[in-house]
Amino acid sequence: MRISTQQFYRQGVDVMLDQQARLNKTEVQLATGKRVNTPSDDPAASVQVLNLGEVSGRLAQFQRNANMAQSRLAQEEVALNGVNNLLQRVRELAVQGNNGTMGAENRQAIAFELRQQMEGYLQLANSQDANGEYIFAGYTTDTPPYSHDGLGTFTYNGDSGVRKLQIGETREVAVGDPGSVIFDGIPANAGGVTDLGRIIYDLASNYEAGNADPNALNDLDSAIGQVLEARARVGARSAAIDDQITSNDALDAAVVQVRSSLEDLDYAEAISRFNQQLVGLQASQQAFMKIQNLSLFNFLG
Repeated sequence: MRISTQQFYRQGVDVMLDQQARLNKTEVQLATGKRVNTPSDDPAASVQVLNLGEVSGRLAQFQRNANMAQSRLAQEEVALNGVNNLLQRVRELAVQGNNGTMGAENRQAIAFELRQQMEGYLQLANSQDANGEYIFAGYTTDTPPYSHDGLGTFTYNGDSGVRKLQIGETREVAVGDPGSVIFDGIPANAGGVTDLGRIIYDLASNYEAGNADPNALNDLDSAIGQVLEARARVGARSAAIDDQITSNDALDAAVVQVRSSLEDLDYAEAISRFNQQLVGLQASQQAFMKIQNLSLFNFLG
């Protein structure tokens, strides 16, 4: 079987180009530190790496959501703590004012502070977060949730929506409570329900008139209990978020480890392979040059 000179050259060049391609691939791997740089390097591993990248992206978003949820809940906790402290002071004033030895003039003096506490409550109920959104307004975060007509009627202008954030693949957490479930619907000692603002307003009005308020202490205790329940819910959510953050971190570490095993380069093996490929390419080039110079005319003299 005859082998033409053209065919011989083509085969020799093909061999060197193939060796050069393998050498270039190894050089890229050494430069990037990755065994898999293109899907053709390892199709199966490439698909897995892509899927793991998507998992890592979702985990990162969950962690951002969790941090945002913690921040919002922390601000709600600050507001609720302020309301609780305010109610404790109002209760102290109610105990003083309901004392049978307290005269009308003294009750009127207490009423003045109660009016200030009422304004403080309204301010806390309309608390805003760092983004200027109203914490207790439900979904209508751009509207102050509470308004007062000056005659004892406190109107809730928000809605009953509960904002949530996804902090895990199958886990959402509420990041706020509508004010209506905290400050309204308080069981009244006289029957029915009342709201926190109304309790303080009526107490101040009775003291301004020089009268005691027999319902005030029970109503205040009910209001304090409702606020404490809200604080407990916030605390439970914060604890759940902490647990989920820890879980997300552990899962992300596992994903990183698996991804590393799929795409990261074994430098020792790659360097050894690179040296072998380089020697092989050089040998092919030298052999090709020597054989290229072989010709019958070189031996005719």
